[in-house]
Amino acid sequence: MKKRYLFAADVGGTTIECGLFSTDGELLNSKTLITSEVILSDVAECLAEEMKKRMSEQGITIEEVYGIGLGVPGLVDSETGMVLKAPSLKWNRYPLGEKLHQLLGIPVFVGNDVNTGLLGEVEKGSLQHVKHALYFMIGTSIGSGLLMNGEIYPGSQFSAGEVGYMITDHNVLEDGFVPARPGYGYLSTQAGGFGLAVKYEKETGKSVTTKQLFKLAETGDQTARKIIDHALRHLTASFINAAVILNPEVILLGGGVGNELAPYLHQIDENLEKYLPVKPELRISTMQNRSVLYGAYALCSKHVKDQLNR
Repeated sequence: MKKRYLFAADVGGTTIECGLFSTDGELLNSKTLITSEVILSDVAECLAEEMKKRMSEQGITIEEVYGIGLGVPGLVDSETGMVLKAPSLKWNRYPLGEKLHQLLGIPVFVGNDVNTGLLGEVEKGSLQHVKHALYFMIGTSIGSGLLMNGEIYPGSQFSAGEVGYMITDHNVLEDGFVPARPGYGYLSTQAGGFGLAVKYEKETGKSVTTKQLFKLAETGDQTARKIIDHALRHLTASFINAAVILNPEVILLGGGVGNELAPYLHQIDENLEKYLPVKPELRISTMQNRSVLYGAYALCSKHVKDQLNR
């Protein structure tokens, strides 16, 4: 039977989107799940069941599927599909790729979500025809993908771009800090979506989403505005520190927080101009939080093509 389909999933700290693609990159159907509900059971089993539902709705069989691409937060051994560490999912050495392969019997390819999102932006998004870029995914936590001479750089132990651990206040070196969630780094605590929500709830007693927080700031809520201004200072410092080392053409912002930063781009850009010897172009992703999903498709597609060409 001819193989004509690929699966892809964006496994995020807040939601999981699972999509069925044709081999030419068309998204045929998808479903978004709530991460906090899925991780109450085994994630691989839930993904396998969801993928079976996607196939059933489309009227296809597992024999027609080439493979599965996954974008997952945290440190990922992309060679084995092992998630080495993912604080937002409370995973340590979770064999996601191996489990999903055992359940469905088709090849599984797993990548760090930010690097996978970067691949999606290069293939179909805001980084087409760009060779040197920094992709800051500012969502529940913060990570960065590094595009160097047209190639995604993973680092010596799959942890390049873990900017959520960046220290943007030297006092922390002496005083330490309380992470927003166990395992979170300093920058993620100061400017990631989860950290911002925690700060707002501590000050007001009210629980908000990232989108609600930015809306409150827009409508004059001084507490929300103060928290966002504080986050912007830390984010801008991280952009400057990363850019002065890597000299990118573009700094691309994505994720739930990153997509809300359009009203603040001029403010950030002024500081990049002021403090960098060569200022990169600052952009916001236009993929509407779909960069990881499309990047997961591209990750799987690339591996499948490589294997077919051997």
